[in-house]
Amino acid sequence: MAHPDLDELARRPARYWNIDGLPELIMGLLWMAWGGAWLVSQSVPRDWRWTAYWLLVPPALALGGVAGGWATRRLKARITFPRAGYVQWRQPDARSRILVGAGIVVVAGALALLVLTGPVRSVEQKAPAVISVILSLSFVAVGLRQRAPHFLALAAVVVALALAIGTVASGWESMNWLFVALGAACALVGTVRLTLFLRAHPPSLAEGL
Repeated sequence: MAHPDLDELARRPARYWNIDGLPELIMGLLWMAWGGAWLVSQSVPRDWRWTAYWLLVPPALALGGVAGGWATRRLKARITFPRAGYVQWRQPDARSRILVGAGIVVVAGALALLVLTGPVRSVEQKAPAVISVILSLSFVAVGLRQRAPHFLALAAVVVALALAIGTVASGWESMNWLFVALGAACALVGTVRLTLFLRAHPPSLAEGL
């Protein structure tokens, strides 16, 4: 008698969560908004408008991240679950949360050390490369963990975009354009995957459920 692969069973809820492309679509739109907002800030006059911009936009972007999670869940309840059924998302265990928190602390500490020990110009030049590497490795980790080739493809897109944008822009501007371009790539991947999902799971298949 064959024994079930427990690791495979544990990965299924996460893969199911990404079955329809909605998370990639919403994430891409958010990244485009964040990168675009930072790019717009470069053209804001350094007077009261600059102060008002930085008082209003960062909280709005943070709320946008929260709204993105809410929108994803609502869209899944309306589009995905009636077609493919409902699979409860398994909340990360304490060990996973500790590892993620430790990773964030390490990255934040590394960036803070870079800021404190290097000149401003050096930090501006190095930060985009550091963030590109972090994003690429994150996509690779998720792709391998969930056995999702499209995340591996997005990891390659990060590298390609970073190299391409680095030839026409530098510093924080290149990082902001990277988020805009990567957001557009994620949104495109999400749209394609959502279209394929809807074609493979028409509403008629769910009518008898």
